[in-house]
Amino acid sequence: MQRLGRNIGFMGLSQAANYLLPLVTLPFITRIVGPDNYGLIEFATVTVLYFSALVTYGFTFTGTRKIAELGESHHRISKVYSVVMQSKLLLLLISTLLFVLLLFLVPEYSTEKKLMIFAFPFVIGWGLYPDFLFQGRQDLGVIALANLGIKTVGAILILSLLREPADYPLVVGINSLTQIIAAAITLWYAHYRYKWLRFQWQAWRMVKAYLKSGFYIFASHFFTRVYTFGSILFLGFILAERELGLFAAAMKLITVGQSFLFTPVGSSLYPHLAQKLKENPASYFKERRRFLGYLLGLSALLSIVLIIGQDFWVRLLFGAAYQEAAPALALMAPVMVFTALSHFGMKQGLMVLKADGWNFRIVLITGLASIAFNYFFIQWMGMIGAAWAKLALEALLAILSLYYFQKAVQRFKR
Repeated sequence: MQRLGRNIGFMGLSQAANYLLPLVTLPFITRIVGPDNYGLIEFATVTVLYFSALVTYGFTFTGTRKIAELGESHHRISKVYSVVMQSKLLLLLISTLLFVLLLFLVPEYSTEKKLMIFAFPFVIGWGLYPDFLFQGRQDLGVIALANLGIKTVGAILILSLLREPADYPLVVGINSLTQIIAAAITLWYAHYRYKWLRFQWQAWRMVKAYLKSGFYIFASHFFTRVYTFGSILFLGFILAERELGLFAAAMKLITVGQSFLFTPVGSSLYPHLAQKLKENPASYFKERRRFLGYLLGLSALLSIVLIIGQDFWVRLLFGAAYQEAAPALALMAPVMVFTALSHFGMKQGLMVLKADGWNFRIVLITGLASIAFNYFFIQWMGMIGAAWAKLALEALLAILSLYYFQKAVQRFKR
């Protein structure tokens, strides 16, 4: 339990680097570049997030789970590490080829070549990032400290270099640079800390088998991006840059809240609960209920704060030019509560119980619903329609995750 608390603290520090430091730079960025260019920044960011989902292939879950199960079997851990890193390099090559095609064939991307080229190295950083190794070993201090240091440098660079609206590609460029540096530091430290760790080129049949076995998790991870960020892409293709920028501002606050609440607990709690289930199933269910209660309370409180202070938060973080984003923020605020329910139904429930097929079914249904919901609501109501689509999708996700978790529990107890 002491290690769990320490790891949650480290992941909280890491998320502070990922989301609180940007909240320091965000008021500066949004005021300099304006809503139109801020919308383009978010459009590029969401695009590379889809590519990073392909490169990471859900290894944050499957690799973490496998390494956590292997304990101190160093040779076998090195083998898993090698297969995962080799798989990520292959997927990085595929992603690069797809990105080049997108850049030349799709007008929304070809008109912003400089922005997109600055954004893509972020994917390379994720391709080299060995986070699954540290999470599986429940040794998250290096990830947190490296992330905090590098992101602090990134924030300083943004504050120093961003001077006029035309500088907006620098924002994604600096983010890409910091992600690559963070990956390089943690990759070096992995081999420094674990002297027994070896990267050995594996037979391609092993890579193929590993990719095949993790397909459900990858698809779940990818479709999670679809329903989480699909509204940004739809707005980018359907509406003007200003409406995209306004919605992206409101969405940023929701994303920051979700990530800061659930990523530290999720990354640290997942291997802990997987181990609990293996040792004593009753203690797993007890621990899960306890943490669910904590997160429900915190998420409800955060939702209320966002609803009551909607105008204040938008004006403080983005400036008067973004004031029209306040109603969308208030409408999406209850998403925090739905996220708590879906997170504990899926990542801390179905994935711990290895019900990957049901987990995939949930995100597939929600991902497909996302395409329909976003298209219909955005065409009908514009930016506010995107907020309604986000709220409806998160509610659907929570309902499905609770339903399938109960089915998984019944199957487990038979």
